[in-house]
Amino acid sequence: MKILSKNLKRGSVKVVPETTDDIWVLHTVIQPGDLVRARTVREVHFGERGSGRSSRVPMTLTIRVEKTEFQAFTTRLRVRGVVVEGPEKYGVLGKYHTMSIDVGRELEIVKPKGWPRSLLEKLESRGPQPAAVIVAVDYDEYAVAVARGQGVRVVAEGSLHLPGKDDPSREDALRESVAVIAKTVAGVVERENPLLVVVAGPGSLKDIVAERLHPLLPSRVKLYTDNVSMGGHAGVLEEVRRGVMRSALREAAAIQAERLMEEFERLLAKEPCRVAYTLDQVLEAASMGAVEKLLVLDEMLHHPDPEVRRRVDELLRLADSTRAEIHFVSAEAPAGARVKSLGGVVAILRYALQLGGKACA
Repeated sequence: MKILSKNLKRGSVKVVPETTDDIWVLHTVIQPGDLVRARTVREVHFGERGSGRSSRVPMTLTIRVEKTEFQAFTTRLRVRGVVVEGPEKYGVLGKYHTMSIDVGRELEIVKPKGWPRSLLEKLESRGPQPAAVIVAVDYDEYAVAVARGQGVRVVAEGSLHLPGKDDPSREDALRESVAVIAKTVAGVVERENPLLVVVAGPGSLKDIVAERLHPLLPSRVKLYTDNVSMGGHAGVLEEVRRGVMRSALREAAAIQAERLMEEFERLLAKEPCRVAYTLDQVLEAASMGAVEKLLVLDEMLHHPDPEVRRRVDELLRLADSTRAEIHFVSAEAPAGARVKSLGGVVAILRYALQLGGKACA
């Protein structure tokens, strides 16, 4: 979740959801009576009622929330309520409106009575979020930053101080600078435990840095290169603005889901009573507070059967209340297909449980 601004005196927080996980967090955070302000589209009728034309008009509205629900067949969250602010010329005040909140859509949430600490903490840190390291480098400067769902933090930067192009010592100085950058990045990777590293910059220098860095990285960390127009802090920001990091973090979340699925399969073979799968089994385990890690196919959030959606919501709220790690995975991801074959929900348990007739050793 990217938090754009906070004004807790007026109970306002502006956010941009960046993953399906974030959409579900908003579902748990937005409550009846809250005010939600966002850009939306509304059908507007022109002329006498029942005559004339109508058109879908984009506008910014604020609604007083009455309920939220996941929309079937999509990853969107539907937020329904009465319009309390909007363009007067369209006569929308006092009428009902439903906003569709999707990944990448900015919105402001206002809680008139203030933000409970627990709900604010949900927005600020939803469990262990996947991280990526960005390195932006050119022949003048470099910067190293850590990107998570909440934003980007520059942790190291410096200048290369290279001699002129005709100076015979330039190549040695460049190799020295590249070695320093690679060592710095390796230290950040060891400390931050990211799932991927992106080396960005103009020309071929980024490839030289990536080549020097590659043997210093753990095998689990993926390494990418990308083109930006400059190095340093400005290069980091350019990389982020281009949206590459959002897709990289989505991939990081898929890698995280893959590792969780591997852990689940290992326990299924060796300690079958330490895992649960299918909605029935996992919901039973969650009601006992036994779920330690939960992996949910994102399709389950918007299942066409409203009863399934209700039970998934109940499961997520139970898991959340007992501080379980909650992760979502797309059906398109390799781990997603395996989760789907197991009923769309799998869990690693805190202790062994006999569920659904399983025999425990």
